[in-house]
Amino acid sequence: MGITDLSTIDWPGKLAAVVFLQGCNLRCPWCQNVDGIDPKGGKVADLGSTIEYIKGLKPMIDSVVLTGGEPLLQPEACLEFLKAAKGMGLSCAVETNATEPQALKRLLPYLNLVAIDVKAPPSDPKLYEKITCSVGVSGLAQKVKGSLKFAVNSKAKVEARTTVVPTLNDDERIIARIAEDVKGVGCLRLQQFRNQRTLDPSFQKLPMPGRKRLLELARAAKKAGLKEVKISTVEGGLETV
Repeated sequence: MGITDLSTIDWPGKLAAVVFLQGCNLRCPWCQNVDGIDPKGGKVADLGSTIEYIKGLKPMIDSVVLTGGEPLLQPEACLEFLKAAKGMGLSCAVETNATEPQALKRLLPYLNLVAIDVKAPPSDPKLYEKITCSVGVSGLAQKVKGSLKFAVNSKAKVEARTTVVPTLNDDERIIARIAEDVKGVGCLRLQQFRNQRTLDPSFQKLPMPGRKRLLELARAAKKAGLKEVKISTVEGGLETV
């Protein structure tokens, strides 16, 4: 577990503490958070001490974000943490790969924002497995669908996030299909792939898609019927298209 005391970018408009939980059940080759993947990595943190630490940050924060790795692999810790954060009057968010729908369902009453990492069209299970290097993982795309359904039917704001990666999903047709599959979310954010550090070192040789390219893909998503589409790039920051 690790904590960023204050972030203004993880939840735009909020002053958030970001809590990183160790371990992930996917092996996306472009992943930047390489150190957060191994469940045996990181350091063991006492939940009570972590809650007390967040309480000490409260004068300068108004929210908390749970991320990873994949935070919902530790559902009980997430649940107790969110209950405590809500008791402090903090707004709460989770960033998730959506592979643990039942865990997400339990957390939804305590969440103001759910950011779901949608890596490919959930309606295409084979492509989803290919892009995440998770071939053979049972029901992966179906689990993502379930998480999206639970989130959209909750009171939380829901944002789908797709990292645009050359050779994998940098394609208008794929992005349009993602947009079709996530209808009902508040927003789709297209994020720029970064090649500085990746789980698969060969991906560091790929070019980063530019702002112009993300704008083209965002327009394809809007044509599919989404009301709000954003892009996130080094060049322009976070922009609504």
